[in-house]
Amino acid sequence: MSREPQRHRDDSWYRWHGTDGLGLPQHGRILASSYDHANELLAQSGVCNIVLKGSEHGSHTDLKVRWLAPGGTARINKKELAFFSRQLASLLTVGFPVMDALDTLEADSAPRLQVILRTVKASLGDGLNLGDALAKHSETFDGGYLALVRSVEAAGELGPALTALAESYERAQHFRRHIRQAFMQPGLILVTAAAATWMLLAFVMPEFAAMFAQQKRSLPEITQWVIQLSETIEHQGKWWLFGTLVTAMMGFWSYRYSAFVRLSLDGLVLRAPVAGNLSQCANTASMCRTLATTIGAGVAINNALPFAADACGNGVFRRAVNDLVSQLENGTRLHDAMADEPCFPKTLQRMIRLGEESGKLDHMLQQATEFHEEKLRRTVNNLLPLIEPLLMVLLGFVVGGLILAMYLPIFAMGDLFQS
Repeated sequence: MSREPQRHRDDSWYRWHGTDGLGLPQHGRILASSYDHANELLAQSGVCNIVLKGSEHGSHTDLKVRWLAPGGTARINKKELAFFSRQLASLLTVGFPVMDALDTLEADSAPRLQVILRTVKASLGDGLNLGDALAKHSETFDGGYLALVRSVEAAGELGPALTALAESYERAQHFRRHIRQAFMQPGLILVTAAAATWMLLAFVMPEFAAMFAQQKRSLPEITQWVIQLSETIEHQGKWWLFGTLVTAMMGFWSYRYSAFVRLSLDGLVLRAPVAGNLSQCANTASMCRTLATTIGAGVAINNALPFAADACGNGVFRRAVNDLVSQLENGTRLHDAMADEPCFPKTLQRMIRLGEESGKLDHMLQQATEFHEEKLRRTVNNLLPLIEPLLMVLLGFVVGGLILAMYLPIFAMGDLFQS
Protein backbone atom coordinates (compact mmCIF):
# COMPACT_ATOMS: atom_id res chain seq x y z
CA MET A 1 0.00 0.00 0.00
CA SER A 2 1.59 3.30 -1.03
CA ARG A 3 0.45 6.86 -1.49
CA GLU A 4 1.97 9.04 -4.22
CA PRO A 5 0.16 12.40 -4.25
CA GLN A 6 1.34 15.35 -6.29
CA ARG A 7 4.76 16.35 -5.06
CA HIS A 8 5.70 19.80 -3.75
CA ARG A 9 9.25 21.06 -3.43
CA ASP A 10 9.50 20.65 0.38
CA ASP A 11 7.75 17.27 0.53
CA SER A 12 9.54 14.16 1.76
CA TRP A 13 8.90 10.44 1.55
CA TYR A 14 8.01 8.68 4.83
CA ARG A 15 7.96 4.95 5.48
CA TRP A 16 4.91 3.85 7.46
CA HIS A 17 3.39 0.76 9.05
CA GLY A 18 -0.17 0.38 10.28
CA THR A 19 -3.42 -1.58 10.00
CA ASP A 20 -6.46 -1.17 7.81
CA GLY A 21 -10.14 -1.19 8.85
CA LEU A 22 -10.09 -5.00 9.13
CA GLY A 23 -7.03 -4.99 11.37
CA LEU A 24 -4.74 -6.38 8.67
CA PRO A 25 -1.16 -5.04 8.61
CA GLN A 26 -0.25 -2.57 5.89
CA HIS A 27 2.94 -0.67 5.04
CA GLY A 28 4.35 1.59 2.36
CA ARG A 29 5.59 5.10 1.63
CA ILE A 30 3.78 8.40 1.65
CA LEU A 31 4.76 11.85 0.40
CA ALA A 32 4.10 14.63 2.90
CA SER A 33 5.52 17.90 4.17
CA SER A 34 5.88 16.74 7.80
CA TYR A 35 5.16 13.92 10.25
CA ASP A 36 1.83 15.49 11.21
CA HIS A 37 0.87 15.88 7.56
CA ALA A 38 1.77 12.23 6.87
CA ASN A 39 -0.31 11.09 9.87
CA GLU A 40 -3.23 13.16 8.68
CA LEU A 41 -3.10 11.77 5.14
CA LEU A 42 -2.88 8.18 6.39
CA ALA A 43 -5.72 8.67 8.84
CA GLN A 44 -7.89 10.07 6.06
CA SER A 45 -7.12 6.91 4.07
CA GLY A 46 -8.41 4.73 6.92
CA VAL A 47 -5.03 3.56 8.26
CA CYS A 48 -4.87 2.92 12.03
CA ASN A 49 -2.01 2.33 14.49
CA ILE A 50 0.30 4.40 12.35
CA VAL A 51 4.08 4.16 12.84
CA LEU A 52 6.23 6.54 10.75
CA LYS A 53 9.93 6.02 10.11
CA GLY A 54 12.18 8.87 9.03
CA SER A 55 11.94 11.18 6.06
CA GLU A 56 13.58 10.58 2.70
CA HIS A 57 13.88 13.50 0.33
CA GLY A 58 13.09 12.68 -3.26
CA SER A 59 10.91 10.10 -4.90
CA HIS A 60 11.44 6.37 -4.55
CA THR A 61 13.00 6.27 -8.02
CA ASP A 62 15.21 9.27 -7.22
CA LEU A 63 16.42 7.62 -4.01
CA LYS A 64 17.20 4.33 -5.72
CA VAL A 65 19.08 6.03 -8.53
CA ARG A 66 21.07 8.30 -6.22
CA TRP A 67 21.95 5.40 -3.95
CA LEU A 68 23.34 3.49 -6.93
CA ALA A 69 25.26 6.46 -8.32
CA PRO A 70 28.62 7.53 -6.87
CA GLY A 71 28.45 10.67 -4.77
CA GLY A 72 24.67 10.41 -4.35
CA THR A 73 23.88 11.99 -7.73
CA ALA A 74 22.19 10.51 -10.76
CA ARG A 75 24.56 9.92 -13.70
CA ILE A 76 24.29 8.66 -17.24
CA ASN A 77 27.05 7.31 -19.45
CA LYS A 78 28.24 8.73 -22.77
CA LYS A 79 26.11 6.33 -24.79
CA GLU A 80 22.94 7.43 -22.98
CA LEU A 81 24.00 11.07 -23.27
CA ALA A 82 24.47 10.74 -27.04
CA PHE A 83 21.04 9.11 -27.41
CA PHE A 84 19.42 11.82 -25.26
CA SER A 85 21.13 14.59 -27.25
CA ARG A 86 20.02 13.15 -30.57
CA GLN A 87 16.41 12.74 -29.38
CA LEU A 88 16.32 16.26 -27.96
CA ALA A 89 17.81 17.64 -31.17
CA SER A 90 15.14 15.87 -33.25
CA LEU A 91 12.30 17.30 -31.16
CA LEU A 92 13.73 20.81 -31.17
CA THR A 93 14.32 20.68 -34.93
CA VAL A 94 10.65 19.93 -35.64
CA GLY A 95 9.54 22.86 -33.48
CA PHE A 96 9.02 21.50 -29.95
CA PRO A 97 9.59 24.04 -27.16
CA VAL A 98 12.41 22.99 -24.81
CA MET A 99 10.06 22.26 -21.88
CA ASP A 100 7.72 20.14 -24.02
CA ALA A 101 10.67 18.28 -25.51
CA LEU A 102 12.01 17.45 -22.04
CA ASP A 103 8.54 16.29 -20.93
CA THR A 104 8.36 13.98 -23.95
CA LEU A 105 11.82 12.53 -23.31
CA GLU A 106 11.20 12.05 -19.59
CA ALA A 107 8.22 9.79 -20.24
CA ASP A 108 10.34 7.21 -22.11
CA SER A 109 13.71 7.65 -20.39
CA ALA A 110 15.57 5.46 -17.95
CA PRO A 111 15.11 6.27 -14.24
CA ARG A 112 18.54 7.89 -13.97
CA LEU A 113 17.82 10.28 -16.81
CA GLN A 114 14.33 10.98 -15.46
CA VAL A 115 15.86 12.27 -12.22
CA ILE A 116 18.08 14.67 -14.17
CA LEU A 117 15.30 15.84 -16.49
CA ARG A 118 12.99 16.59 -13.56
CA THR A 119 15.54 18.87 -11.92
CA VAL A 120 16.39 20.50 -15.26
CA LYS A 121 12.71 21.28 -15.86
CA ALA A 122 12.39 22.69 -12.34
CA SER A 123 15.35 24.99 -13.04
CA LEU A 124 13.81 26.09 -16.33
CA GLY A 125 10.60 26.82 -14.48
CA ASP A 126 12.58 29.05 -12.11
CA GLY A 127 13.72 31.16 -15.05
CA LEU A 128 17.13 29.67 -15.85
CA ASN A 129 18.17 29.01 -19.42
CA LEU A 130 18.96 25.48 -20.56
CA GLY A 131 22.73 25.85 -20.28
CA ASP A 132 22.56 26.99 -16.65
CA ALA A 133 20.01 24.28 -15.83
CA LEU A 134 22.26 21.57 -17.25
CA ALA A 135 25.25 23.05 -15.41
CA LYS A 136 23.72 21.83 -12.14
CA HIS A 137 24.58 18.31 -13.37
CA SER A 138 28.23 18.84 -14.21
CA GLU A 139 28.92 15.17 -13.40
CA THR A 140 26.87 14.29 -16.52
CA PHE A 141 27.27 17.31 -18.83
CA ASP A 142 30.92 18.26 -19.21
CA GLY A 143 32.25 21.75 -19.83
CA GLY A 144 32.32 21.35 -23.60
CA TYR A 145 28.69 20.26 -23.68
CA LEU A 146 27.63 23.24 -21.55
CA ALA A 147 29.70 25.74 -23.51
CA LEU A 148 28.20 24.55 -26.78
CA VAL A 149 24.63 24.71 -25.45
CA ARG A 150 25.14 28.20 -24.03
CA SER A 151 26.75 29.51 -27.22
CA VAL A 152 23.93 28.40 -29.54
CA GLU A 153 20.92 28.70 -27.23
CA ALA A 154 20.43 32.43 -27.77
CA ALA A 155 20.66 32.00 -31.55
CA GLY A 156 18.04 29.24 -31.56
CA GLU A 157 20.41 26.70 -33.11
CA LEU A 158 20.19 24.07 -30.38
CA GLY A 159 18.94 21.34 -32.71
CA PRO A 160 21.90 21.25 -35.15
CA ALA A 161 24.41 21.75 -32.32
CA LEU A 162 23.02 18.86 -30.28
CA THR A 163 23.00 16.68 -33.39
CA ALA A 164 26.70 17.45 -33.90
CA LEU A 165 27.37 16.62 -30.25
CA ALA A 166 25.52 13.33 -30.51
CA GLU A 167 27.46 12.38 -33.63
CA SER A 168 30.71 13.25 -31.88
CA TYR A 169 29.87 11.07 -28.88
CA GLU A 170 28.72 8.21 -31.11
CA ARG A 171 31.90 8.28 -33.19
CA ALA A 172 34.01 8.30 -30.05
CA GLN A 173 32.05 5.38 -28.58
CA HIS A 174 32.32 3.38 -31.81
CA PHE A 175 36.05 4.02 -32.01
CA ARG A 176 36.71 2.99 -28.39
CA ARG A 177 34.58 -0.13 -28.84
CA HIS A 178 36.62 -1.09 -31.90
CA ILE A 179 39.90 -0.70 -29.99
CA ARG A 180 38.59 -2.71 -27.01
CA GLN A 181 37.41 -5.53 -29.26
CA ALA A 182 40.76 -5.56 -31.05
CA PHE A 183 42.65 -6.15 -27.80
CA MET A 184 40.12 -8.59 -26.35
CA GLN A 185 41.59 -11.73 -27.94
CA PRO A 186 45.17 -11.07 -26.77
CA GLY A 187 43.82 -10.35 -23.31
CA LEU A 188 41.91 -13.64 -23.26
CA ILE A 189 45.05 -15.50 -24.32
CA LEU A 190 47.04 -13.97 -21.46
CA VAL A 191 44.29 -14.77 -18.94
CA THR A 192 44.10 -18.35 -20.24
CA ALA A 193 47.87 -18.78 -19.97
CA ALA A 194 47.92 -17.44 -16.41
CA ALA A 195 44.96 -19.60 -15.33
CA ALA A 196 46.41 -22.77 -16.90
CA THR A 197 49.81 -22.17 -15.31
CA TRP A 198 48.28 -21.57 -11.90
CA MET A 199 46.12 -24.72 -12.07
CA LEU A 200 49.04 -26.90 -13.15
CA LEU A 201 51.32 -25.59 -10.43
CA ALA A 202 48.74 -25.45 -7.64
CA PHE A 203 46.77 -28.68 -8.23
CA VAL A 204 48.43 -31.01 -10.72
CA MET A 205 52.11 -30.69 -9.89
CA PRO A 206 51.74 -31.56 -6.15
CA GLU A 207 50.22 -34.94 -7.13
CA PHE A 208 53.14 -35.70 -9.43
CA ALA A 209 55.62 -34.53 -6.78
CA ALA A 210 54.18 -37.02 -4.25
CA MET A 211 54.46 -39.81 -6.81
CA PHE A 212 58.05 -38.89 -7.66
CA ALA A 213 58.98 -38.78 -3.96
CA GLN A 214 57.94 -42.42 -3.54
CA GLN A 215 60.40 -43.47 -6.28
CA LYS A 216 63.36 -41.89 -4.44
CA ARG A 217 65.15 -41.27 -7.70
CA SER A 218 66.98 -38.20 -8.93
CA LEU A 219 64.75 -35.94 -11.02
CA PRO A 220 65.59 -33.81 -14.04
CA GLU A 221 66.62 -30.28 -13.18
CA ILE A 222 63.60 -28.72 -14.85
CA THR A 223 61.31 -30.99 -12.83
CA GLN A 224 63.03 -30.04 -9.57
CA TRP A 225 62.67 -26.37 -10.40
CA VAL A 226 58.95 -26.73 -11.19
CA ILE A 227 58.36 -28.74 -7.99
CA GLN A 228 60.06 -26.01 -5.94
CA LEU A 229 57.91 -23.38 -7.63
CA SER A 230 54.77 -25.45 -6.95
CA GLU A 231 55.68 -25.85 -3.26
CA THR A 232 56.31 -22.13 -3.00
CA ILE A 233 52.89 -21.38 -4.47
CA GLU A 234 51.27 -23.95 -2.17
CA HIS A 235 52.78 -22.48 0.99
CA GLN A 236 53.15 -18.81 0.07
CA GLY A 237 50.60 -18.36 -2.71
CA LYS A 238 48.14 -16.51 -0.51
CA TRP A 239 50.84 -14.03 0.50
CA TRP A 240 51.80 -13.53 -3.13
CA LEU A 241 48.15 -12.88 -3.97
CA PHE A 242 47.77 -10.52 -1.03
CA GLY A 243 50.93 -8.64 -1.99
CA THR A 244 49.80 -8.38 -5.60
CA LEU A 245 46.42 -6.98 -4.58
CA VAL A 246 47.96 -4.48 -2.16
CA THR A 247 50.49 -3.36 -4.77
CA ALA A 248 47.77 -2.98 -7.39
CA MET A 249 45.57 -0.98 -5.01
CA MET A 250 48.45 1.28 -3.99
CA GLY A 251 49.38 1.80 -7.63
CA PHE A 252 45.79 2.62 -8.54
CA TRP A 253 45.48 5.03 -5.59
CA SER A 254 48.77 6.73 -6.45
CA TYR A 255 47.81 7.13 -10.11
CA ARG A 256 44.40 8.52 -9.25
CA TYR A 257 45.29 10.90 -6.43
CA SER A 258 48.94 11.83 -7.05
CA ALA A 259 49.46 14.28 -9.91
CA PHE A 260 53.20 13.61 -9.88
CA VAL A 261 52.77 9.84 -10.30
CA ARG A 262 50.10 10.30 -12.94
CA LEU A 263 52.14 12.75 -15.00
CA SER A 264 55.27 10.60 -14.67
CA LEU A 265 53.50 7.48 -15.92
CA ASP A 266 51.71 9.34 -18.69
CA GLY A 267 55.04 10.81 -19.79
CA LEU A 268 56.58 7.33 -19.90
CA VAL A 269 53.67 6.10 -22.00
CA LEU A 270 54.12 8.92 -24.52
CA ARG A 271 57.86 8.17 -24.81
CA ALA A 272 57.40 4.40 -25.17
CA PRO A 273 58.16 3.06 -28.69
CA VAL A 274 54.77 1.55 -29.59
CA ALA A 275 52.44 2.68 -26.79
CA GLY A 276 53.58 6.28 -27.28
CA ASN A 277 52.43 6.32 -30.89
CA LEU A 278 49.07 4.79 -29.95
CA SER A 279 48.56 7.23 -27.07
CA GLN A 280 49.51 10.23 -29.23
CA CYS A 281 47.03 9.25 -31.95
CA ALA A 282 44.21 8.55 -29.47
CA ASN A 283 44.66 11.84 -27.58
CA THR A 284 45.06 13.85 -30.77
CA ALA A 285 41.81 12.40 -32.15
CA SER A 286 39.93 13.17 -28.92
CA MET A 287 41.25 16.74 -28.81
CA CYS A 288 40.46 17.47 -32.46
CA ARG A 289 36.98 15.94 -32.20
CA THR A 290 36.06 18.18 -29.27
CA LEU A 291 37.60 21.28 -30.87
CA ALA A 292 35.81 20.65 -34.16
CA THR A 293 32.43 20.31 -32.45
CA THR A 294 32.76 23.32 -30.13
CA ILE A 295 34.38 25.68 -32.65
CA GLY A 296 31.82 24.66 -35.28
CA ALA A 297 29.06 25.68 -32.84
CA GLY A 298 30.58 29.15 -32.40
CA VAL A 299 32.65 28.72 -29.23
CA ALA A 300 35.83 30.82 -29.26
CA ILE A 301 38.96 28.73 -29.61
CA ASN A 302 40.39 30.10 -26.34
CA ASN A 303 37.30 28.82 -24.54
CA ALA A 304 37.18 25.56 -26.50
CA LEU A 305 40.74 24.45 -25.70
CA PRO A 306 40.13 23.66 -21.98
CA PHE A 307 37.23 21.43 -22.98
CA ALA A 308 39.41 19.73 -25.58
CA ALA A 309 42.02 19.18 -22.87
CA ASP A 310 39.44 17.49 -20.64
CA ALA A 311 38.72 15.03 -23.46
CA CYS A 312 42.36 13.84 -23.46
CA GLY A 313 43.15 10.82 -21.32
CA ASN A 314 46.90 11.43 -21.01
CA GLY A 315 47.86 13.99 -18.34
CA VAL A 316 50.95 15.27 -20.18
CA PHE A 317 48.94 15.75 -23.37
CA ARG A 318 46.16 17.44 -21.38
CA ARG A 319 48.60 19.90 -19.81
CA ALA A 320 50.10 20.69 -23.22
CA VAL A 321 46.65 21.55 -24.60
CA ASN A 322 45.91 23.81 -21.63
CA ASP A 323 49.25 25.59 -22.12
CA LEU A 324 48.14 26.61 -25.61
CA VAL A 325 45.56 29.01 -24.15
CA SER A 326 48.11 31.44 -22.74
CA GLN A 327 50.04 31.51 -26.02
CA LEU A 328 46.87 32.21 -28.01
CA GLU A 329 46.00 35.04 -25.65
CA ASN A 330 49.41 36.56 -26.42
CA GLY A 331 48.59 36.58 -30.13
CA THR A 332 50.32 33.36 -31.21
CA ARG A 333 48.53 31.33 -33.86
CA LEU A 334 47.44 27.85 -32.93
CA HIS A 335 49.77 25.94 -35.22
CA ASP A 336 52.75 28.05 -34.07
CA ALA A 337 51.86 27.41 -30.42
CA MET A 338 51.67 23.67 -31.09
CA ALA A 339 55.14 23.70 -32.65
CA ASP A 340 56.63 24.33 -29.18
CA GLU A 341 55.03 21.19 -27.74
CA PRO A 342 56.62 17.87 -28.76
CA CYS A 343 53.51 15.79 -28.09
CA PHE A 344 51.57 17.32 -31.04
CA PRO A 345 52.20 15.48 -34.33
CA LYS A 346 53.73 17.45 -37.21
CA THR A 347 50.88 16.35 -39.44
CA LEU A 348 48.36 17.95 -37.08
CA GLN A 349 50.31 21.21 -37.06
CA ARG A 350 50.29 21.39 -40.86
CA MET A 351 46.55 20.61 -41.06
CA ILE A 352 45.74 23.31 -38.49
CA ARG A 353 47.92 25.83 -40.35
CA LEU A 354 45.95 25.14 -43.52
CA GLY A 355 42.68 25.43 -41.60
CA GLU A 356 43.66 28.80 -40.08
CA GLU A 357 44.83 30.18 -43.42
CA SER A 358 41.68 29.06 -45.24
CA GLY A 359 39.27 30.09 -42.46
CA LYS A 360 37.90 26.55 -42.19
CA LEU A 361 39.54 25.44 -38.96
CA ASP A 362 36.57 23.41 -37.71
CA HIS A 363 36.43 21.47 -41.00
CA MET A 364 40.17 20.81 -40.93
CA LEU A 365 39.97 19.67 -37.29
CA GLN A 366 37.29 17.18 -38.28
CA GLN A 367 39.58 15.91 -41.04
CA ALA A 368 42.41 15.65 -38.51
CA THR A 369 40.14 13.61 -36.23
CA GLU A 370 39.33 11.13 -38.97
CA PHE A 371 42.99 10.98 -40.08
CA HIS A 372 44.34 10.13 -36.62
CA GLU A 373 41.51 7.71 -35.83
CA GLU A 374 42.24 5.85 -39.05
CA LYS A 375 45.96 5.91 -38.28
CA LEU A 376 45.36 4.46 -34.84
CA ARG A 377 42.98 1.82 -36.20
CA ARG A 378 45.48 0.84 -38.89
CA THR A 379 48.33 0.64 -36.34
CA VAL A 380 46.30 -1.59 -34.06
CA ASN A 381 45.21 -3.82 -36.94
CA ASN A 382 48.84 -4.21 -38.05
CA LEU A 383 50.04 -4.83 -34.52
CA LEU A 384 47.60 -7.56 -33.56
CA PRO A 385 48.77 -10.10 -36.18
CA LEU A 386 52.21 -9.82 -34.57
CA ILE A 387 51.03 -9.95 -30.95
CA GLU A 388 48.73 -12.96 -31.21
CA PRO A 389 51.34 -15.44 -32.56
CA LEU A 390 53.83 -14.27 -29.92
CA LEU A 391 51.24 -14.85 -27.20
CA MET A 392 50.46 -18.31 -28.58
CA VAL A 393 54.17 -19.14 -28.58
CA LEU A 394 54.41 -17.89 -24.99
CA LEU A 395 51.38 -19.97 -23.97
CA GLY A 396 52.84 -23.07 -25.62
CA PHE A 397 56.25 -22.47 -24.05
CA VAL A 398 54.89 -22.07 -20.51
CA VAL A 399 52.26 -24.81 -20.54
CA GLY A 400 54.39 -27.13 -22.65
CA GLY A 401 57.36 -26.60 -20.34
CA LEU A 402 55.29 -27.53 -17.30
CA ILE A 403 53.93 -30.67 -18.94
CA LEU A 404 57.44 -31.64 -20.04
CA ALA A 405 58.70 -31.18 -16.48
CA MET A 406 55.93 -33.48 -15.19
CA TYR A 407 56.37 -36.26 -17.72
CA LEU A 408 60.17 -36.44 -18.11
CA PRO A 409 60.53 -38.53 -14.90
CA ILE A 410 57.73 -40.85 -16.08
CA PHE A 411 59.56 -41.42 -19.36
CA ALA A 412 62.74 -42.12 -17.40
CA MET A 413 60.95 -44.72 -15.26
CA GLY A 414 59.59 -46.39 -18.41
CA ASP A 415 63.10 -46.68 -19.83
CA LEU A 416 64.25 -48.21 -16.52
CA PHE A 417 61.55 -50.89 -16.60
CA GLN A 418 62.40 -51.78 -20.20
CA SER A 419 66.09 -52.17 -19.33
